[in-house]
Amino acid sequence: MKLEKAKLEELKAKHPHGIFEGEINFTTDENETKTVEFIYRKPVIADMEAYSKAAQKNPITANLNLIQSLIVEPEPVGIITALRDYPAAYSRFVDDVISPFFGANVAVRSRKL
Repeated sequence: MKLEKAKLEELKAKHPHGIFEGEINFTTDENETKTVEFIYRKPVIADMEAYSKAAQKNPITANLNLIQSLIVEPEPVGIITALRDYPAAYSRFVDDVISPFFGANVAVRSRKL
């Protein structure tokens, strides 16, 4: 995503934990490939707590709401509108990109002794 250097510096100052570039590619019902690009802030524990609580009621809506809350550029309305009918696309982004911020990329093991 192209941003002016001044805008990028402004976003970095506003979000000291970090900002990241996100991109979701998906195929529409008309068999067209669409791409949405955005800048999002690093999620914090409060984001995961709200997400976990919402996911108990409706996981698909929780994924969409989490992405919406993290987007800092451009306004999230257009991106959410484009993604709303493609839950697998935004759920994959949450699973593959957002969850690792909270240790989801850790390998664990357990066995009965």
